[in-house]
Amino acid sequence: MTLYLDVIWLLNFFIDLLLLLLTSIVLKRKVLKKRLFAGALFASMYVWVMFIPDLHFMMNPFMKALYSVIIILITFPSHQLRSFVQALLMFYFVNFAAGGGLIGLHFFLQVDSSFIQGTFATRGNSFGSPISWLFVIVGFPLIFFYSKERFAAVEASKIRFDETMDVEILLGGREINLKGFVDSGNQLTDPITKKTVMVIDMNKAEKQFPPEILTLSKSSPESMGDIPSSYIGKVSIVPYRTVGTEQKFLWTIKPEKVVVFENGLSYECPGTLLGLSHFSLGEKGEYDCLLHPGMMQKRKQA
Repeated sequence: MTLYLDVIWLLNFFIDLLLLLLTSIVLKRKVLKKRLFAGALFASMYVWVMFIPDLHFMMNPFMKALYSVIIILITFPSHQLRSFVQALLMFYFVNFAAGGGLIGLHFFLQVDSSFIQGTFATRGNSFGSPISWLFVIVGFPLIFFYSKERFAAVEASKIRFDETMDVEILLGGREINLKGFVDSGNQLTDPITKKTVMVIDMNKAEKQFPPEILTLSKSSPESMGDIPSSYIGKVSIVPYRTVGTEQKFLWTIKPEKVVVFENGLSYECPGTLLGLSHFSLGEKGEYDCLLHPGMMQKRKQA
């Protein structure tokens, strides 16, 4: 059996990169690309420990734990112990979830591969069995995307629909502050761009918007020619329908940024449109806008 260590290292590098990327997605944290690559590079160097006798002391569980701590410090630097521990535990969880899925798929398909000291090894000459390498190269991305979708589903089930939260919007250089409520019934999206729409009660928030936007929100859909020049390309019309009514149209505008505040943390919600409505959203007036559940799924820690 011939092993090409450079090929094994490269494969491990890409796997580690995907694991760190999935960890950042689940944590909803922004991570610099150079940190992702640096973390994956350091993690993949562990492959050489298995083939260099003088480094076998690194196989000790304590040293493995220390190695993973350094990986997290490189990729997710933080000054808060809670944030660091959260990233470390999630990294382990993602590894176990993806690795377990890969092993399960391996035994289900009965692929011709074996384990040597806890790592995949292939039988045959040159780069090993093409089936084994194809299994790892194709199987792992499948497990990656499946895990990503399952984590998203779990995140959606954890969204609370019984509390209001502060929302900060940046539109045309102007900061708009609202009280938002996550509404499970709000499934409004732009049919073309598929962006989520948060519906704003303009009767309550009109003083915070530029006068030209307020005027536009009250105009009919046929008034496309009246769009202010500075907002051309940012304004669109989204069709919607409520129970017992005919189809109507809602003016929407693309902001520079939407940030929600929850449990003392701020999250940016990319790909969100502002729906400009003049219908009252709540009987008690405790909130100014309805947040789309999809916003909370796509949010990233600001």
